[in-house]
Amino acid sequence: MYGGFWVPNKAHAIGSANEFHVGPHIMIIGPDQKMLRALNQDGSKGAPYANHLSGHSELFLVTPIRQWDER
Repeated sequence: MYGGFWVPNKAHAIGSANEFHVGPHIMIIGPDQKMLRALNQDGSKGAPYANHLSGHSELFLVTPIRQWDER
């Protein structure tokens, strides 16, 4: 994901009260879904987190490359 996108803000830490922008990141898939479910699933703090695609239950690891800025 090179440009990022807006997602619901679970922690209300960044952006508006309802969403935050996910900047450039790397998505890593793996077969161990049990391990991925134990990881952080809140990406609003800029740390790596587990997520899934809309309509799918399989998780993947999202690793931010850099923080998003509006410049």
